[in-house]
Amino acid sequence: MSNKVEKETMSKRLLTGLVVPLSLGAVLAGSSIFVISQTNKNVSLEDKAKSELLGSLLLPKKEEAKTIKKENMEIAESNKKVNLGTCFVPKKELTEIDEHIAKTAWTYYENNYQEKTGLFNAANQYPSTTMWDTGSALAATIAAEDFGIIDDKEFDDKITALIKTLITMDLFKGIAPNKVYNTKTMKMVTYANKVTPDGVGVSVLDLARLVSWLRTLSCKHPKFTHQIDLALKRWNFDTLIKDGRMQSLKRYPETGEIKSFQEGRLGYEQYAAKILEREGHNLNVSSTYNNVDRKDIDIYGITVATDNRTPEEYHSNNSVVSESYIMDAIENGYDDENTPLINNIYQVQKKRWEETGIVTAVSEDNINKKPYFVYNTIFSGGKTWVAKSSKGAILTEHKTVSNKAAIAMSLLYPDDSYSDVLFNKVKSAYDPKKGWYSGIYENGEGYNSSTTANTNGVILSALLYKKYGSMHQICQKCRPSAKSKLLAANNENKNLCESN
Repeated sequence: MSNKVEKETMSKRLLTGLVVPLSLGAVLAGSSIFVISQTNKNVSLEDKAKSELLGSLLLPKKEEAKTIKKENMEIAESNKKVNLGTCFVPKKELTEIDEHIAKTAWTYYENNYQEKTGLFNAANQYPSTTMWDTGSALAATIAAEDFGIIDDKEFDDKITALIKTLITMDLFKGIAPNKVYNTKTMKMVTYANKVTPDGVGVSVLDLARLVSWLRTLSCKHPKFTHQIDLALKRWNFDTLIKDGRMQSLKRYPETGEIKSFQEGRLGYEQYAAKILEREGHNLNVSSTYNNVDRKDIDIYGITVATDNRTPEEYHSNNSVVSESYIMDAIENGYDDENTPLINNIYQVQKKRWEETGIVTAVSEDNINKKPYFVYNTIFSGGKTWVAKSSKGAILTEHKTVSNKAAIAMSLLYPDDSYSDVLFNKVKSAYDPKKGWYSGIYENGEGYNSSTTANTNGVILSALLYKKYGSMHQICQKCRPSAKSKLLAANNENKNLCESN
């Protein structure tokens, strides 16, 4: 018999076995008191008080019963939170509009899931993905379960399949995941989705994004922690980190030669390095915005941090875009160093709108025409507000308002007037059957109707941020990492020694 049934049965027995006799007794007592009171007015009323007290104990008022029931429900809900992880306590509830945004974003994943591997396509109906996009998809899955879009069974099935893939997939030279995989077969492929048994290389930035959300998964759903640790222990960072910086690997198919290159520019570099530094890796150069590569410039009277390693000299893109700063806030959290930089990224785009009337929210995005991927930038290669291909070609007609940047910034700055301008601009830029588009062309060519895992993943993770706050800061406060626990233990031992 359940506790609830037992309590209900006990209540009924009390009511039928005690209340009726007490009713008769009360009548008799009342008569006795009346008679006594008439014969001796100086008699104490102690017996009456006792009778009323007994009645109050056996027959609690309805209001008291309701209070007890409410308290029991609160205790049950509290116990449920403990079982699921106490770290994630909502600070804000999602609105109906938020829920619409989330359900629209999840539509992309419903259409692009590969059940056999647990992977999602990075672009609509194209069976290929990177570890970056897998991180975005994991963020989306965590959000979908939290928002009640998918149930526990579907969530567990998807996470279990993903972890199995991470534990069994082929690694590039046995070091770490290849840059690209076929989502149906789990085979290492080229960016053209052609199978390559030797792989094409490793992106440490991509790995960091996946690690970020694997750790959030572990924090929010501790039952997966052991399997996540097993998957991450397969990766060898010894050749991927050098002199406090991240090093990518690239294999040249013509010769088979593998070369190592410093990876990351100001923005993405710090976002990723902070994540991996928490894993115990020495990234003292890459993890700070205040390093030798930073150069501040003035745009509309606002200071914007840029990377002084030019494409001409270093053959790598140094574009300033919104996404890395958005993710730094959502995942790593605001701190004294990044807060003014993130704020200025928002303010300079707001200022462009005020000066030109062009709603501005720029980032890198897939687009629905050649070359199919474009960096829409605040600053790149010495120029402001340019759109560039991955090879550096200027593409003025490809400028867009980025949906992920617009929606995420509107959620990061909800009390600022430009927040409403951003969301109003992009609120219809979606397909109810495919998810959120990548954006809207500035030149009036309409929607950039490309749909991707990254766009929809960033949007869903931004909604998680609205509900809870920064992922890492929540988990760090509630479930300190092994590294943090070790440091705390060492400090405690040091203090103990000094006191002795």
